[in-house]
Amino acid sequence: MDLLTNPAVIGLFIFFALLALNFPVFTAIGLAGLAAFVVFEAGPLSVMPYVFSGSLDSFPLLATPLFIVAGNMITRTGIANKLVRVAELIVGPLPGGLALTVLVTGAVLASMSGSNIATVAALSFLVKPMAERGYPRAFAVACVAAGCTFGVVIPPSIGFIIYGVVTETSIPKLFAAGVGPGMVMLTILGGYVLYVSWRRGYAGATLEPRTMSNFIDAVKDAFWGLMAPVIILGGIYTGIFTATEAAAVAVVYLFIIDRLVYHSIRLRDLPDVLFDSGRTIGVIVLIIATSAVYGWVMQTQGLATRLNEAVLSASGGNTVLILLFFNVILLVVGAFLEPIAAMYLLVPLFKPTLEAIGFDLVHFGAVLTVNLSMAHLTPPVGVGLYLASQLGGVPFARAARYAIPFVILEFLIVLIVTYVKPIAMFLPSLM
Repeated sequence: MDLLTNPAVIGLFIFFALLALNFPVFTAIGLAGLAAFVVFEAGPLSVMPYVFSGSLDSFPLLATPLFIVAGNMITRTGIANKLVRVAELIVGPLPGGLALTVLVTGAVLASMSGSNIATVAALSFLVKPMAERGYPRAFAVACVAAGCTFGVVIPPSIGFIIYGVVTETSIPKLFAAGVGPGMVMLTILGGYVLYVSWRRGYAGATLEPRTMSNFIDAVKDAFWGLMAPVIILGGIYTGIFTATEAAAVAVVYLFIIDRLVYHSIRLRDLPDVLFDSGRTIGVIVLIIATSAVYGWVMQTQGLATRLNEAVLSASGGNTVLILLFFNVILLVVGAFLEPIAAMYLLVPLFKPTLEAIGFDLVHFGAVLTVNLSMAHLTPPVGVGLYLASQLGGVPFARAARYAIPFVILEFLIVLIVTYVKPIAMFLPSLM
């Protein structure tokens, strides 16, 4: 009963009640934190502004808005279309070739934008040609939404940046830890699409003749876009610039190649690009700041300590059971909550237990990021799936039915990444 009177626990009830009433995430969590301070006296109200502003006073966190701007620029430059052309010439003739093209392009595009929402927006134009070639429109939408899940796994990743800030973990190592899981995701989801397409007769085809001259021409056309992740990640791992500076380099690089090569964004359209990015950035900033306030309440009210004691007691210290328990919590919470908010709420609770069992925080960053990538695909919220269904003209409920196999496979991938350590940790171990 003492636990039920804890301000942090009462705040959680308030938070989920407000979510059920359709309050925005940052409003719900902000009001829950405010109630914990004012009504339940979790701390002096004067602390709130310091925690709120202090959560944003981070140089690594500056990479988040910069990568959002970069992702928005990518959708405007037409780079996605050029990458689609290259991918389709490679995998197009296979059964389900166009669906495979979506996944492959999503993997490459996400490594450039760091955002799965930007990836969905960029790939949604493929829903119509997939429908014209005999794919169920809802299956096409599910493929686009599944392709977007690579956005928070393959580096550079906004999710890894935020996790690194919360846990004070090396962001370059976290980026390296995302490469293996990202490739596993692409392989398993691609295998599923290939199998389903073969069984249902979704024949492969390409939009143009599959010749070497066309392939070389497509690579030339997409070359400057393909160089973006090479420059970004190459600069980070060679020590030329930090992850935050890499985000700024990405924005400048995309601006330069568009002005000199692609000519897609007019100078008078740049304010619109920044305004659209700013709307997304504003929401993320509010989620981070309000989540940090509530995270402070959980820490000071001893919720993390109590959870640590309860988990260790119930599991007998068994690492396998503890990690399975954490993954199930992440899966459930991710179905209802934005990944960024989930990170700020859950990581401080999990961290004491992870340290107690000696689990590497870089490894858990990969596990958590892969798990929360499903949040963009998992009903009832499924932001990525919702956006894809809106842009693809398919009812959300129908798209969700086709997305269920992808969700099941992604949870299987989560377990593989969790218990097969080298998948995530091989590259970081070399650093």
